[in-house]
Amino acid sequence: MKGRKLMVVAFLAFMTNGSSLLGIGQGSAGSLARSIECNHNIAHNIQTATALRLLAGNPPAKPKAAFFGPFQVDCSALQMCSVLA
Repeated sequence: MKGRKLMVVAFLAFMTNGSSLLGIGQGSAGSLARSIECNHNIAHNIQTATALRLLAGNPPAKPKAAFFGPFQVDCSALQMCSVLA
């Protein structure tokens, strides 16, 4: 890298890590990523706790209709009983 490309890379490196190099660690890229990750984890844990609180003490709901399976055919409705028998 020579000249202009080196200056662009150096400028971008200074912009992302310059605040930590100057002693202002709260503005560095690493701390920003950590705070985003922390906020995401807090939001996820709140959603999980809310979902578990709603489920506590409630039995699972039973299906309202009976499930016969995907392969059961009423041949009288199709008028094909002789073919399927």
